Amino acid sequence: MGNLILAGSRADNRIVPDALPHTQRDVSEDVLRLLLVGSVALISLGAFENLAVTTMMPVVAEELDGLRFFALAMGLPLACHIAATAGAGVWIDARSLRAPLVTGVGLFTAGLLVAGGAPTMPLVALGRGVTGLGTGVLTVSLYAAVGAIVPPLVRPRFFAAFSAAWVVPSLVGPPLAGYIAQVLTWRLVFLGVAPLAVVALVMLRPLLRAADDVAAQRSPDQSIRRRVRSTILPAVVVAAAVAVLQGATSSSPAGLAPAGVALVLVVVFLPRLLPPGTFALRHGIASVVATRLLVNGVVIAMESFLPLLLQRERGWDPGPAGLVLTVGSVTWALGAWIQGRLTNPHARHRASWIGAALVAVGTAVSALVVIDGVPAQVAVAGWVFAGLGMGVVFPAMAVLALEITPAEKHGEVSAALQIADGAGAALALALFGATFTALLGGGLNPYLPGFAAMTAFALVAVLSAARVPNLTGPPRPAVQVEPIA
Repeated sequence: MGNLILAGSRADNRIVPDALPHTQRDVSEDVLRLLLVGSVALISLGAFENLAVTTMMPVVAEELDGLRFFALAMGLPLACHIAATAGAGVWIDARSLRAPLVTGVGLFTAGLLVAGGAPTMPLVALGRGVTGLGTGVLTVSLYAAVGAIVPPLVRPRFFAAFSAAWVVPSLVGPPLAGYIAQVLTWRLVFLGVAPLAVVALVMLRPLLRAADDVAAQRSPDQSIRRRVRSTILPAVVVAAAVAVLQGATSSSPAGLAPAGVALVLVVVFLPRLLPPGTFALRHGIASVVATRLLVNGVVIAMESFLPLLLQRERGWDPGPAGLVLTVGSVTWALGAWIQGRLTNPHARHRASWIGAALVAVGTAVSALVVIDGVPAQVAVAGWVFAGLGMGVVFPAMAVLALEITPAEKHGEVSAALQIADGAGAALALALFGATFTALLGGGLNPYLPGFAAMTAFALVAVLSAARVPNLTGPPRPAVQVEPIA
């Protein structure tokens, strides 16, 4: 949901229809409706797959005897998403929307088929990695389609619909996937989504023709080669290195060597993709990006391992274990709704800090379930606060990032935010997975180091949010959006 909110915050409603490019003025209302319906369908399918897999992955790991590859199966899509996001933007600017959009759906579908038919856990992880590539390319393509085809006054409606596309999957996805995995087979969740994605792409065929019209009117961009060197190559290196870290399952010196090299590559190349000073929590845009990186990493890692703990250690069925995700998604939506109605810059700044603090409180409370005497329901209660805080701080950081950045750099900072989201989640899963795998089967609690680390990172996120600039200025009036029809 976070990346969708980011896109919605970028709509520039000051452009009047008469100033629109020729393509935007001539797009029919039928095409706009088709783009809206098709985009929401694809985003909903991606959201369902994401939330459903989190609930049922413990079942998959147990059936395929692949618990050591749990972190890889959960995190590889995020690692691949980093490279796909960077590459898709350059691809679209250099060519058109048609090929990336079709390729994104194709990769997403192929990954689902591979994961659904996989006989081993590494193949499940591989299929999910291909799915991550597809969703990365697909998401950027849909945002670019809205920017190229949809009039600015109508864009807020599209981005609001994109965000809302996560609501229904968050409510029905975890319990439905848990029920299917428990009563039927988890493979149906993967295999059932794949044909629906193809149907949604067929719905968008008129959009593909409009995309070709946009490409025909575009002048060549001389910065493509520079962007390949400065963005795509570092992103690919970071994605590959993070994947190696997530897949590290050996504690021997020889087995740790690739992980050590991968860690060095992440340390060297990831800062090149983010604003200077991000990891020093420097005041300004760096602290904004750092906050997003930290909170997203904490939340994704906790939402991956909490259902695993509840199912393996507390005996919960997959459906009830998915309640953690449902509760968090509902309060996330509530927090986003509250944040969206803040027009005073001071109020938004305070809310962002409070949101980060709520994430820290919720993480600390939920982490208490590693103690045997603590009721498992505490995890659900804690995630009420974490979801609420995430709903406030996540979109608030996007708004603040764009407000403190010159308009000509909005694309650059938006890319940095999305890369930070993916990198934070991927690295947090790699860290949690490494400690979990190292202690698995031993005398110590394998969840304890990971939960402790996520609590510590959540507290650092509070510090980072406090270093975000406190903007001044009068409240901005609400924008009136004209309906499509």
